Order: sequence, then C-alpha cells, then structure tokens
Amino acid sequence: ICLLSFWLALNPVWVQRLGHWGYLGAFLISLIASATIILPAPGIVVIMAMGTALNPIALGVVAGVGSAFGELTGYAAGRGGRALIPPQQQKQFAQIQALTEQYGPMLLVVLAAIPFPLFDFAGIVAGMMRMRIFNFFLAVAIGKSIKYIIMIMLGATSLHWLQQIL
Repeated sequence: ICLLSFWLALNPVWVQRLGHWGYLGAFLISLIASATIILPAPGIVVIMAMGTALNPIALGVVAGVGSAFGELTGYAAGRGGRALIPPQQQKQFAQIQALTEQYGPMLLVVLAAIPFPLFDFAGIVAGMMRMRIFNFFLAVAIGKSIKYIIMIMLGATSLHWLQQIL
C-alpha cells in the first residue's frame, strides 16, 4: 500500500484514468485501512492522491463513511470487553472512557477529525459502554469525513508542489 501510494502520488494521470472507480476505491481503501485494530494502515495517502482527480469534498465524505464502517471493528471488539486493552495502555483507556462518558458522540467526532493514533481505543470504549451503534457510526463518519477533506485539500496542494519539484 505504501509503494502504491507513493507511485500514485507521482503519477496522478493513472488516478484520473481510473476516476470512475475512484469513489468506490476510496470507500474500500478507507474501510480496510480503518478496520485494523491498533495497527495503523496508510490508506490516507492513497485517498490524498485520489484528490487530484476527484472532487475533494465528495471524496472526503465517501472515504469518511468507508472509514466509519471500518471503525465498527473496534466498536465490536469493545462489546467483547476490556481484555483487548494492553496493561500498559490502561491509563489512556480510562481517560478516554471518562471523556466518552462525559461528552459522548461529540468526543468521537473530535477524535475522528484529528490525527489521533489511538482512535481504536475510542471505538472500543464506545462498544464497551454500549453506545448506540447509529450514534457511534454517525459521529465517526462526520469526524472522519472532516479529517479526510482537510487532508485531501492539504495533500492536493502538496502533491502539486512535489510534482513541480520532481
């Protein structure tokens, strides 16, 4: 995925040629990248490269919804209990749980919208707290869409600059 991401960043013509598959591809890439629990997957780089050929707002929303579907794995894991949280990360988990109890879905929107590497914990917490799945999904879809749109906009500018240099 990393090599493909870099290649696409340097060859946006291929993304443009495959544009009619772009939104479906963006959905699947973000779903798969977000479905990993704890381990990061670099799907955002491919989505950013696709932003040179597709509408950045629509692409961000499609990728955000795909990512929200992928984050359901963390939510489902949370329904299974606290056993998935490594002992050395119990403190961060407890902090996220306290904040989630206080702020609910709004916290998920914010955490999903920022580059927060431990977002999986938020999904696990939401599952453990038995948050309504619709509220979880909607909050994550909104936050991830915001993040993707911002990253695509920043990436499109950076990619044009990188292409000029190379």
